[in-house]
This record gives sequence, C-alpha cells and structure tokens, in this order.
Amino acid sequence: MPTAFNQDPVYNQAFVVHSGAPLPYMLMGTAVQWNEEYAVTVKHIPYIPGSVYQGRSDVQFFKHKADGVPLWRAYKPGEALTAVGFNSLYVPVKGSGHALPALVRLDTNEGSVMYGTHDGPVAKGMSGGPVFSADGKVVGITVAFLTSSDLQAIKRPDLASQPRVSIFLPYVEISREWSRYLAQSNPAGQTTHVASR
Repeated sequence: MPTAFNQDPVYNQAFVVHSGAPLPYMLMGTAVQWNEEYAVTVKHIPYIPGSVYQGRSDVQFFKHKADGVPLWRAYKPGEALTAVGFNSLYVPVKGSGHALPALVRLDTNEGSVMYGTHDGPVAKGMSGGPVFSADGKVVGITVAFLTSSDLQAIKRPDLASQPRVSIFLPYVEISREWSRYLAQSNPAGQTTHVASR
C-alpha cells in the first residue's frame, strides 16, 4: 500500500483535480504542473475545467497557472521511482519502487503508445500524479496498476513474477502529446505575431 506523508518540498507539487459539469466533483484524481501556464493529468478523469487537449494516450493538458514548475526528464530502467498523489480520502500518499524494463501497451486504439512500469504501490486517486526520480525530477504520470490476475490475463511472462505492476505515462510520451497540442493550436502556415521588446 502507498504510505501517507505530511510535507515534502519535492512531492508537494502534486495537487487534486476533480471532474466538472456535468459530473461536478464526482471523480477525482491528481495532477502536476507541466509549465507555468498548463498542468497535466490523465484523460480518464473527464470534464476537467480548463482542459485544452486530450491526447492519443491517457493524458490531458489543462489551464493552470503556477509560479514554479518541476523539472522533467526521461526515466531509466532500474532507477528508484516514487509515485505521488492523493487517495480517495484526499490523503497525500506516495509509493516507492524501481522502474522495470518492461513497457506495456494498454489500448490497441492508442497505436504505438508505450507505458512505463514500476514495482512501487499506487492507489485509486493517484491517477495523473507525478512519478519522481531520486533526483527530484518528474519522469511521468501515474495511469493505472495491474494486479497479479491482470498480469496473467495480458500474458506477459516478463512481468509474471511481480505481485503488482504500476503503470505510468513516461515524459517522452507526454512531451510528444504536448507537441501535438501545439501543432493543433497553431497549424503550419499560420502567422504568429510577436510583440517587440
């Protein structure tokens, strides 16, 4: 089980998000700042206020201003990771483990999107929350977890010995989705005017 914690200068960058109308406050999850203007979470939490883009993978960006933002980077298999978020009782929780070498595809409709795996515990409510490396950088966001029976169903012998596997969307995939959003919001050939300084 993930463990509760009170304050941590790194891990307090996670925050709670809720679904909006027509399901106000019916669903909750966790989010983390992407840049000074936008935050990122999973798209399986619908109707997030301020949502501007839902990606091919389980990710969405929404408007959320912040003065400070975390640093992001790609993860390395074998390194220590800590998933951070809030459980369904709104208690801040974290689960620590190590990045596994296995990548998984969760939905064939998502094409070639590959999710990272780690052996740290996560709980409901942590979806969309940051996954930190030991150096305090964010390497992805929590998406789901697979139990031992789930792992048997997907027939992955490389994961069969794990009691559970936590799934996260890696920074590389999130960055790819951000690039798609930017291309969609400013199509090629459209002139962007920049004010002179």
